[in-house]
Amino acid sequence: MLKIILSGIRRRWAFFKTYYIHCRANRVEYLRFLGTRIGKRCSIYTDPHNFGTEPWLIEIGDDVTLGQGVLLITHDGASRLFRDRLPGMNPFGNRFGTIVIRDNCFVGNNAILLPDIEIGPDSVIGAGSVVTKTVPPRTIVAGNPARPIKTLDEYIESYPQRMIPLGATNREALRQELTKKLWGQER
Repeated sequence: MLKIILSGIRRRWAFFKTYYIHCRANRVEYLRFLGTRIGKRCSIYTDPHNFGTEPWLIEIGDDVTLGQGVLLITHDGASRLFRDRLPGMNPFGNRFGTIVIRDNCFVGNNAILLPDIEIGPDSVIGAGSVVTKTVPPRTIVAGNPARPIKTLDEYIESYPQRMIPLGATNREALRQELTKKLWGQER
């Protein structure tokens, strides 16, 4: 009986150690441990479980940011519906694909990246977009399915029109300044 209890405690500790310590503390290192190729200076805010069941089919270049809730799917899960009808299908299905994100890309919150895509360097994926096809370099895409909306040069050119001039040097000053400028009052 004691062996069973100790075994359960060891399993729970192993899960805690693996998930909470490694995943939460350093997502990049944990994803590398799982087989994902990740470049330098990357910021990954999405949960490692969002890299699916084949994280080794994902490659991320240097200076890439993945927002919260980004989902990377490397296989077609719908094959479960008909796998017993097609000869030669294995229990995992037979349709897999890679996801490659080149250098200096930004993927917005809750975007979904499907199998067999490449995101070209210097590209931006809008929040909530569903990427079903390869994204050319220096392109901004958004929507479901994701479609090009402008080039990086057009985005950079239009950016100053939306900039808010700020003098804040710390978080509290930033909060006060933005609250006053955007809400018209202090809160």
